[in-house]
Amino acid sequence: MSTPGTGAETSWEPQRGDLVKVKSRGQLGTLMGCDWGMFQVRPVEGGIEWDVARDDVEKPTDQERISAGVRRANALSQERL
Repeated sequence: MSTPGTGAETSWEPQRGDLVKVKSRGQLGTLMGCDWGMFQVRPVEGGIEWDVARDDVEKPTDQERISAGVRRANALSQERL
């Protein structure tokens, strides 16, 4: 996993397992892999992965990362994952 940061770095390259923000959807998800030049991203709360172009992914802010952690914990507590 990449080291968390402020989201301001320009040379960030996401790795499998990283939390990413999909710009076109305005959603956060976990990077599951890369196939045919597309990233596969799974929603934080779980569910079906979607394909995302590399240039449509950015590093989430610290506030977004914390929010995603809370959503994931809530989903786990409700056994949705």
